[in-house]
Amino acid sequence: MAFPGHFFSGAGAPAAFIRRSDFGKDFVFGSATAAFQIEGGLDDGGRGDSIWDTFAKENDLFHPYHEDAVNHYEKFEEDVKLMKEIGFDAYRFSISWPRILPTGKIESRNQEGINYYKKLIMRLRQHGIEPYVTLFHWDLPLALQEEYNGFLDRRVAEDFGVYADVCFKEFSQYVDHWITLNEPFTYAYSAHVDKVHAPGLGTVKDHLFATGTNTEGAPAATTTAATEVSADAAAATNAAEEEEEEEDDGGSFFHPSRSTVHPKQTRNKVMVFKPTESWASEAEFLDPFAYPYIVTHNLLLAHAKAVEVFKKKYQDPAKKKKIGITLVSMWFEPRNPDDEKDKAAALRALDFFIGWYLDPLVHGDYPKSMREYVNPDHLPKMDDADRKAIQGSYDFIGVNYYTARYVGHSEPKGKLKRIGRNYVTDQCLKYYESRTENGVDVPIGKDTGASAWLISYPKGMEGLLLHIKNNYKDPLIYITENGIDDHDDDSSRHWNSFFDEKRVRHIHDHLNYLLEAKRKGVNVKGYFVWSLLDNFEWNNGFHARFGLIYVDYKNDAKRHLKLSAMWLKNFLADK
Repeated sequence: MAFPGHFFSGAGAPAAFIRRSDFGKDFVFGSATAAFQIEGGLDDGGRGDSIWDTFAKENDLFHPYHEDAVNHYEKFEEDVKLMKEIGFDAYRFSISWPRILPTGKIESRNQEGINYYKKLIMRLRQHGIEPYVTLFHWDLPLALQEEYNGFLDRRVAEDFGVYADVCFKEFSQYVDHWITLNEPFTYAYSAHVDKVHAPGLGTVKDHLFATGTNTEGAPAATTTAATEVSADAAAATNAAEEEEEEEDDGGSFFHPSRSTVHPKQTRNKVMVFKPTESWASEAEFLDPFAYPYIVTHNLLLAHAKAVEVFKKKYQDPAKKKKIGITLVSMWFEPRNPDDEKDKAAALRALDFFIGWYLDPLVHGDYPKSMREYVNPDHLPKMDDADRKAIQGSYDFIGVNYYTARYVGHSEPKGKLKRIGRNYVTDQCLKYYESRTENGVDVPIGKDTGASAWLISYPKGMEGLLLHIKNNYKDPLIYITENGIDDHDDDSSRHWNSFFDEKRVRHIHDHLNYLLEAKRKGVNVKGYFVWSLLDNFEWNNGFHARFGLIYVDYKNDAKRHLKLSAMWLKNFLADK
């Protein structure tokens, strides 16, 4: 099924027609998934609980289907055959930490879980598909969250290193590309600021539950310090919301990914998720404003520990086997392109998203703008030992790119000047979905996904890739996720999801701009579509469909190729 390139290209696209051969023989095309999102089998094969088991069940996120709705755990052989049919070179998937080590510790090593991934990897190899393996895609063993608050404690780095060592020992002879962490930004922000991901400890208004001072059924705080921090956090959030209401300019202090399509939530309004009480009370002694910064630092230490183990024990001298990390970022354009503060704001937004991780990895410390804007008591100092471990700990950088925003500088006023600051207000930024050009309101992108945060802006991929090349020593890059979702409200017939021209257009136009970046010298070597299958989309539950392959949740998880899969099959055959 062939389509002329211009049929899909948006306005301003750099080329009218693209072929697979344009990307070169060494360029890898693949699809991506994550263990908790597709496997099911949560109680099978000796797997232990993860923080997402508890979080999803407590917040009824599997509704109206069930945890085995995709059932890749039993259907992986069928899924590998579908990858082969489409023509993919590679498959990026994650290993479930609690399936390998149910308690997170080496003493709980689970051979049945190891055997499962060996079978998957060998089946991929038999079909000529290269495995790209992610070690951590947010499903932390529940036992580690309960023992020491997970990534709020430095001990997690040592436990992650042990887990990584087990995976390298068991699978490295079959796997040449390893990814330590998927989107540490999302884990730090959505789970520890926005509170819509597990473990759900955040600093938005309802974070009071997490620090034990919520009057609506939560346990009382045990320390005066915790109570004072909680009151300040609530005041800061209230002040930010009041300031937004006063200005009413369409912008938001809050990160746009707060929006979901979960049926219990409306656009741009946070759904209230609750953490487990034991997790909440355990975290009382920490300043919740500091949560995302502490979590990020410990994520980087865990990444560095895994890389250290890999390079010492498993990497071959020629470095055919490589290890990296996958980071996520939006692209940002200044709301007023002639305003110097807005232009600086766009760069600062990149610092607070991807620079938060790339600067320590490449330059050895957090971005200068973060050192300037963030409370020094919140942003960890980079001592010599941590810098030595983190800096340079990668062979490649994975980039997940989905969307973009206009951004403007916004100095805090009124109450925000007088009370505690958090990640949201530290940035002194406001985000916008549109800006005024020649008296006309111009949205940053035309196509939107089912998720309110996802506005397709293909040109942003080129901008982000060039930004990384020019500011971070021109690393080897793989686009490890890119895609767009459709809404599933449980009432529409699945045929409506098959003819996904919007997804075809999204993929085609992003590949166009990726190719343009490649021609400008960016060392980008691969592109992975999110996602191979419709799946459990975290706080969206099963209500957002990102898949190239339709999964019929009501009928034994039957698979059906969508139009986008057929388009890719045609595209990938043109070698």
